[in-house]
Amino acid sequence: MKPLDPRLLSEARAARWFIAGVVALATLGAGATLVIAWQLTRFITSIFVSGQSPASVADALAWVALAGIVKGGALWLQELFAVRAASSARAELRGKYLRAIARSTATGVAGSTERESESTGSRQTLVTRGLEALDAYFAKYLPQLVLTALVTPTFAFVIWQTDWLSGVILLATLPLIPLFMVMIGWATRSVQQRQLDALTRLSQHFLEVLRGLTTLKIFRRERAQLATLEAVGEQYRKRTMRVLAVSFLSGFALELAASLSVALMAVSIGFRLMNGSMALSAGLFVLLLAPETYLPLRMVGANFHAAAEGVLASEQVLDAIDAAKADGPQPVVAAADIAELAAPGQVTVLVGRSGVGKTTRLEQLRAGLDADAVAWLPQGHPVFAGTVLENIVGQRAAGGAIDSERLARALDLAALDDLHLDAHVGVAGGSISGGQRQRVALARAYFRALGLTRANLLLDEPLSAIDEVRAARVALGLRELAAAGHAVVAISHQDALAAAADRVVEVRQP
Repeated sequence: MKPLDPRLLSEARAARWFIAGVVALATLGAGATLVIAWQLTRFITSIFVSGQSPASVADALAWVALAGIVKGGALWLQELFAVRAASSARAELRGKYLRAIARSTATGVAGSTERESESTGSRQTLVTRGLEALDAYFAKYLPQLVLTALVTPTFAFVIWQTDWLSGVILLATLPLIPLFMVMIGWATRSVQQRQLDALTRLSQHFLEVLRGLTTLKIFRRERAQLATLEAVGEQYRKRTMRVLAVSFLSGFALELAASLSVALMAVSIGFRLMNGSMALSAGLFVLLLAPETYLPLRMVGANFHAAAEGVLASEQVLDAIDAAKADGPQPVVAAADIAELAAPGQVTVLVGRSGVGKTTRLEQLRAGLDADAVAWLPQGHPVFAGTVLENIVGQRAAGGAIDSERLARALDLAALDDLHLDAHVGVAGGSISGGQRQRVALARAYFRALGLTRANLLLDEPLSAIDEVRAARVALGLRELAAAGHAVVAISHQDALAAAADRVVEVRQP
């Protein structure tokens, strides 16, 4: 995990002003800490060394109180900015990620049902739990990192100027904390990654069970999934406990290293105070500043582990956003060129690599046509909960008179010969296979086209999940529709459809 991912700050613009505010507040807080340490030292040495009365140095306590209020206010404002920045940055990243998903879905090739389920489960995990974990990054880790970069060098310089031997001890022991952070961070990253993978698998499996719940219920196998879900959940619980164990161990190691370093410095100061080689004011001032010098580094280590899960998830989100940007802008086609794609009596097939804009061109064509003359099959082949008949003719029409000849023709053209019209289609097609879902959606488009005198039949990947035998029947049916005077425009990566086309148009990135 990168301590400060430039991509994260580039995409989450809300974090930029937050960093500027943190720098200003950290500087103010560091100054207040120096004032507190110096005024406390002055107050104590004036009374116990110089023998002055407390009333004569009461202004020192006033300065301590004022500096304490300033430091408390700076910390409160920093927390306030952190919460708001985390919320804004999370919303901004989520919006960009969802737009990247929509773009990749619109331009990508339809996959199998299993891969769609896996992708959906992973995306849901990233959008919800993954990005929610980024709050610790913006609200805790990032402010502490900025604070450490400002405070630790400043305090180390002040200690060196006050007592060079304490400065040497500080410089010798200070690198131990980052060293422990790196060593533990290597182990933490792998543990956090395994935990995120386990959560993703749990989400994917649960989503798959929900999709197939109707089928499981029919065959009375729903209880068999309880043991699987319980096993996956138990695996996630164990991995979460391992993450907590590593986090606690790292916190203990960092705390031990800092405590021993301060103790070593205190022993050195104590011996020199006893033999009179060091003034009490210098020793007391150094001892007050030493813990404050180590504290930011310790907190960076602790917050590093708290933010690790969110940053690991954000890396996948940023990769998706970068991939969407790498595809470049979608091609914009002139209206005249688009209109030429829909030629009555012809089958036109759009081909090209994924992401070049085939779906965009088809949607532009659809937008330029008369909506009453369009039969549309979008990518993803959506179906709804209901019977096969209701999905083809519509829920309202299913209860009335239906043109049986037109329906039979649509079923034949879509090669939908393995599902009864009364068969139930679950939510998102959960009770039927991916190929059956595609052919149900295809039959719906055919049924609409057959009801029009001159239809523009627009199909996005109509054969991606259909076996070769039925794919050949569907391609032949498209030829028959074109022969009847309809305009057929389809996107496909299958050779069977390209071979049946009157015209093949290759779409390329401009």
